[in-house]
Amino acid sequence: MHEAALAQYVIEQLDKKVQSGTLPDAIIKVYLKVGKLTAVVPDNLSFMFSVLREDTTLRNAELLIEEVPITGCCKSCQQEFSIDEMYFFCPSCTSPEVEILTGRELFIDGVEVNDGTNDNKN
Repeated sequence: MHEAALAQYVIEQLDKKVQSGTLPDAIIKVYLKVGKLTAVVPDNLSFMFSVLREDTTLRNAELLIEEVPITGCCKSCQQEFSIDEMYFFCPSCTSPEVEILTGRELFIDGVEVNDGTNDNKN
């Protein structure tokens, strides 16, 4: 299950920033963007995050995952389209010359911290 390794990596990266003083020790939300082509199962990643965060500075943080759909652009007719199945042909001209535009994302999009008065997305 690579979700455990991903959750651990996210926690370690943010924990390092808290330990160095780059981020405050009050992270309440972590925002991730996860593309469908990454083969990450969001529920598994959320579960592993909740288990692995316990003894870290992120022990109270919630993980919020935005799944990014797969989209492509036909190199022949320039048609942009969403890809729902692993069928990479242009729906307009049936060309197999497709450039993937989105769906490979896997990054921390931001964090929200509790500054004592209100929540801020950084």
